[in-house]
Amino acid sequence: MGSSPALKYFIIVIVTAGMGFSVWFLPHDEKIKAAAESITTPIDADDEAGRHLQQASENFFYHEFDRAIESYGKAIAAFEKENQFKKAAKIYESIGDLYKFRRNLKAAEAQYILAMEYHRRIDNPLGEARAMNHAGDLFMERGDDATAEVWYRKGVALVKEGPPHQNQALLFENMGRFYWKTKEDIPEAIIWYTHTRDVFSALENQMGYDHISAVLNQLRHRNAGQKLQ
Repeated sequence: MGSSPALKYFIIVIVTAGMGFSVWFLPHDEKIKAAAESITTPIDADDEAGRHLQQASENFFYHEFDRAIESYGKAIAAFEKENQFKKAAKIYESIGDLYKFRRNLKAAEAQYILAMEYHRRIDNPLGEARAMNHAGDLFMERGDDATAEVWYRKGVALVKEGPPHQNQALLFENMGRFYWKTKEDIPEAIIWYTHTRDVFSALENQMGYDHISAVLNQLRHRNAGQKLQ
């Protein structure tokens, strides 16, 4: 199956999204670091795992979902053969995302849990927390706010005492959004968004810092208005 220019562009977008955040919002040095930690590889990859990931993206593009899962499985095996276990574990998250796209939420949940278990076995709390964040998002879409909060809190517990990291910022931001949009608890939301801003500051992620600062200004203005009522 030949890759058209449109398909190659699509694969690049999927590859970027697979990192768990957009590299376009990171400073130059952070882009390099993010790319280095990703499971993704350049288009027309010359390594076995990269070829399987590229094939999975092509399968997804053509809505050949069963074949995409098969390709992901081959990529997992290739990464394990190369002792790249963190990358292998992350693919379970990608499979979960695929099932989520297909609206098979139970299968998506099962894959995210597999990812958590794999990350735990290889002592990768940042990866485990990211998978928990995926599970929290999934339950939020289901309308099960209580279970979503459980997953978010489990993820936060794994990373809150660690050094600043993008996964940490993602979880803190989701906690802030949860308290703002779901519980309408503005003071608690401000606390979590402040933590998020501080992480972005430590990472020297200017665009992330500016975005969260704008959200904080909005929340503080709203909180002040509530106190005057």
